[in-house]
Amino acid sequence: MANIGYMQIVRHCNQYCRFCSNPSSGWMLDLATAKRQIDDFAARAYFGVILTGGEPSLSELIPDISRYAVTRGLHVRMITNGSQLARPGLAEEYVAAGCRHFHVSIHSCREEVEDFLTGVKGSFQLAMAALENLGRAGATVNINTVINKFNADHLDENVKFFTQRFG
Repeated sequence: MANIGYMQIVRHCNQYCRFCSNPSSGWMLDLATAKRQIDDFAARAYFGVILTGGEPSLSELIPDISRYAVTRGLHVRMITNGSQLARPGLAEEYVAAGCRHFHVSIHSCREEVEDFLTGVKGSFQLAMAALENLGRAGATVNINTVINKFNADHLDENVKFFTQRFG
């Protein structure tokens, strides 16, 4: 099993998920600290690093962090809600910098349920655009789902939806 280090990039998010236990603050990782952490992961022969948050894509440092990690021989991935990756060009920029695997948090294939769970109207459409952009950029993607009382009745529907649309 590969060792993968977690690097929290920011402590804030642009969604308000009803089940989130990650308290928000204005804290953000700086590049010098990120490089020291990457050097530590490389020294301990880690396979890679997972960029997390809050929502890590709210930081402008993702390409710089990714490029540095790749130069140290680390595989780079990100846990994201995908909202920023709906912007044209950002997925391509991240992939070109070396962040090539994404864990996109989507909790329902039902638009109204997803928007309710994230507390942001339109979050479902942003996530779908992000998945399309990541696919075009050549990234690999996993879907992360927090099972809860609002989606537990249609988990099978989620699997069918994502495998049919993106499989």
